[in-house]
Amino acid sequence: MRHHTLLALASLPTYLASLGMIWHLVHLDELAAPSAWGITLASIVTFLAFWLPVRTGLTQRMKDPVLTFPHALASLGLCIVAYMLLDEHRVNVLVLMAQIIVVAMLRLRPKQVLGLGMLATLMLCGAFAWVDWRDTSVGMLNKGATHLMVGGASLLLLSLVGKWVSDIRTEISEQAKELRKTVLTVRQMATMDQLTGLLNRRVMLETLEAERQLSERHGTQWCVALIDLDHFKQVNDRYGHPTGDAVLRGFADLARKHLRSVDQVGRWGGEEFLVMFPQTRLNEAHASLERLRKALNAWRLPDHPTLQMSFSAGLVQAEPEDTLDQLVERADKTMYQAKASGRNRSVWAPLLTPDLLGSPVPPPALPT
Repeated sequence: MRHHTLLALASLPTYLASLGMIWHLVHLDELAAPSAWGITLASIVTFLAFWLPVRTGLTQRMKDPVLTFPHALASLGLCIVAYMLLDEHRVNVLVLMAQIIVVAMLRLRPKQVLGLGMLATLMLCGAFAWVDWRDTSVGMLNKGATHLMVGGASLLLLSLVGKWVSDIRTEISEQAKELRKTVLTVRQMATMDQLTGLLNRRVMLETLEAERQLSERHGTQWCVALIDLDHFKQVNDRYGHPTGDAVLRGFADLARKHLRSVDQVGRWGGEEFLVMFPQTRLNEAHASLERLRKALNAWRLPDHPTLQMSFSAGLVQAEPEDTLDQLVERADKTMYQAKASGRNRSVWAPLLTPDLLGSPVPPPALPT
């Protein structure tokens, strides 16, 4: 809204220039003060009528919240009134009309710019005919025909140029949108696993390293779990790879739903997934894994309601002397202990150093 308000204020210099010219003519005794006051009040009312709705946010849901076209049309109407009141200084009004079209073309669509120029030309012709009808002493048609033709042709030419500029602006805007979409797609491809939408292995390694450094600085505890879907190869062999892909996507959805928003989940490779629990102790991380495991046990594919999935998970708490390779290796060994114990369970490696907080760690839970 602030941006739109500033755009609406961009018309203020044109108003001030118009009123400055009007009151300068009053100072030169070339325009009556009542006429100048009428134009001044009309200008103030017109500006406020378009600026206040933008400033208060009443126009935010419109296609053009700045009200560019109606504002420009009203401003041209004021210029036409001034054109009919002035004599030798009418050429200044044409300059102001040209300024209005130039400012408007930066916001309007190409057809709107062309339509605004055509309306400005028609309004100019109507004002010229009114002045010619009022001036009975010397025909305006005789002394101002050239002025009309040059002014009208200039406004039409300016509107054509404005349409061309607006076409280029619209094309550049569309290209910018496409470029942003492409950049977003490339960024997602570089950071996300394309099948599951989870973080890929490279980004997970970067996330683990960032958490390791944070833990070193602040002395916080954090855990890592390596998860392997049980008998996943049999799912592919029996039901086909599309079903296997659906199972992987289903697990990813469950992980996003049942783990905390601060927990980071990534596809580690094949049917393996790595979960990082920042600022979390073993018993808390284990409770989260158990929620996820039970949710997977209850999950069913609509096309294969008899297919029941489970996973085996190895959970470890990071030690101060751990490298990332050592941490993941301990999680991997613990995961294979879960498989050797009968699968469908989450177990963890014992702490290499005492738990400084002194909270008891519960024994590994058996599947329920």
